[in-house]
Amino acid sequence: LLPARRILLDRSDPLNQFDEITFRDRFRMHKENALEIITLLEPRLSSLSQRGRPVSNQLQVLITLRFLACGIFHRETGDLCGVSEPTVCRIVHKVCSAICELRSLYIKFPDAAGQANYKVQFYEYGHFPGVIGCIDGCHVPIKCPSTPDAEEYRNRKNCFSINVQGVCTPNLEFSNIVARWKGATHDSRIFLNSSLCAQFESGQHSGLLLGDSGYGQSNYLFTPHLNPTTAEQQRYNRAHIRTRGMIERMFGVWKTRFQCLRNTIRFKPRRCCKVIIATAVLHNYLKQHGCPDLPMEDQDDADVPMVAEAANDQRGLAHRAAFTVQHFSI
Repeated sequence: LLPARRILLDRSDPLNQFDEITFRDRFRMHKENALEIITLLEPRLSSLSQRGRPVSNQLQVLITLRFLACGIFHRETGDLCGVSEPTVCRIVHKVCSAICELRSLYIKFPDAAGQANYKVQFYEYGHFPGVIGCIDGCHVPIKCPSTPDAEEYRNRKNCFSINVQGVCTPNLEFSNIVARWKGATHDSRIFLNSSLCAQFESGQHSGLLLGDSGYGQSNYLFTPHLNPTTAEQQRYNRAHIRTRGMIERMFGVWKTRFQCLRNTIRFKPRRCCKVIIATAVLHNYLKQHGCPDLPMEDQDDADVPMVAEAANDQRGLAHRAAFTVQHFSI
């Protein structure tokens, strides 16, 4: 007879070890939310292998949530949960991959009915008509890659990063995210090469995106007037700033909950991108399930937008001029 498989017992159980307040401080969410996420991921983790596991699925998820919440080194995470540093590294990669598989369920661009609803909500907030999303880039710091193209990850602040494109909803959720471009890449280039841009170009969406002056003005992506000279242009810019501020708030809420996004992620770039997508999926999941936002912490230094790489679409400029007169004249 074959000897019975040896399955080691968990050496730590954070759900029972910590009270509610302590757990929330360490994992940046309530125990109830963590249990829901464990239940959601358990089938996907169990299907990865039929072998007995020294570390339970529950503890694997909690180890990953701890890393995402705090961004601490794997050694400290391992010490907290009673596992080795290499084991933590493998677990974080595996669980983040499982979370990324849920992307299409929790990060969705709105359909026609949703777009109509978003237009109302965005207008109520910033008094800019027709908006279905606000778009911007957000840099997530990573360690210097050990590859020949490492300098392409160095951004304008002289740090290595992934430049993440995000589009927000009125509820401060992601409706679209692109996390695969090197830190030196211009925001406008990321958008022009995205599937979302292709969808707008083909007329699949009825509504406007608001972006900063780093994007090119078009008939669906509206940017501010760089040098407003009329009262209408000034009112347009004020409404644009108020409404587009929601994307900055979303990034702030996202990074406050998942501190790994503020600290340097010490993985290879491809794995860093998986971590970023996983946090976006969890961000939306927690928002949709009523988990309250954490108190906002000091935000990163504001990134001054660069002039768009491509020239503004002349038809887009004309469309913005007519839009400004139509909607912002007294």
